[in-house]
Amino acid sequence: MGTCDMKPIRRALEESRISVRNFLITAVTILGGRARTHSGRMVSLVRSLSALGFPALVIYIGLGIGCKKDTPITPPGPVTLQFDVYNHTKGYRSQFSKTVMSGDSLIIKVNELGVSDVDSQRTAIKEDNFGNHVIFSNTGEAAFTAPRQNMNYDVILFNSTNNAPYEWMDSQFSGLFNNICNYTVYRKDFDGQTGPEDVWANVFDQLNAALDLGFVKWGSINRQPNGTSGDFSYGYGDSHGASGWHAGSFITVNAKINPNNYVGTGLAEAFENICCVDDIGDHPTAGIIAPDGVLNPVGKDLFAYTFAKDDAK
Repeated sequence: MGTCDMKPIRRALEESRISVRNFLITAVTILGGRARTHSGRMVSLVRSLSALGFPALVIYIGLGIGCKKDTPITPPGPVTLQFDVYNHTKGYRSQFSKTVMSGDSLIIKVNELGVSDVDSQRTAIKEDNFGNHVIFSNTGEAAFTAPRQNMNYDVILFNSTNNAPYEWMDSQFSGLFNNICNYTVYRKDFDGQTGPEDVWANVFDQLNAALDLGFVKWGSINRQPNGTSGDFSYGYGDSHGASGWHAGSFITVNAKINPNNYVGTGLAEAFENICCVDDIGDHPTAGIIAPDGVLNPVGKDLFAYTFAKDDAK
């Protein structure tokens, strides 16, 4: 049912000390907005309402400005949903469709999709062309409510061929820093330290390559060496005595420690900062994802995993 608010009527009657006939003319003019162009109709309507009296006025105005109509409810109906299935780093795998009733709960099970090179527990579902995030699950199945119209979805499964420890990411509730997937970073050094810019160019080029896979671009990192603001800074600093440090608003490499693996340290700190995680299984992240300064297949899978499963825009 709708609801009627009679306060505007009472207020108009109390504040305007005019005759009922003049009030009727004013009210009808406000409601119709056509007194000048349709004056004949307005006069006829006023006379009719005057003859019927005050109750007619209340009903007429209530219908025009006091009543709020409820939105009609669309009844459930059959909808056809198309699904494209992807390995998150290797691309398209298969396609299937389902016809269900709108509003029904729909369950997608990983072990029923017939894809062999993926993790058996994890899946993310997004709208067509890797659009709006629908759901992520690490339980082997994902459930969501069928929409009211035909839709296309992408089912994202996670590559298993490199034995990437996704459970480590999940245990730390990995998610994208600042809830975004496209970053701007700028150079800022600390503690009187400095070092070569090409180290950081190498770091962010490798991370970007792990995200831009041809069939999809999960995100990006825009490096601004001369910038003064962005989502976080990168550079050199004492790093609390460690080889590197990350703190949300900045990441640093300690130029005094391990100069032969600045890139590996930079990769680890950028990875941890963006994915909101720390050392992998109590082991330094650099040794797991980039022991020789090159982002390895495990590092690529884990980095892309955080982007693919997240609901960040």
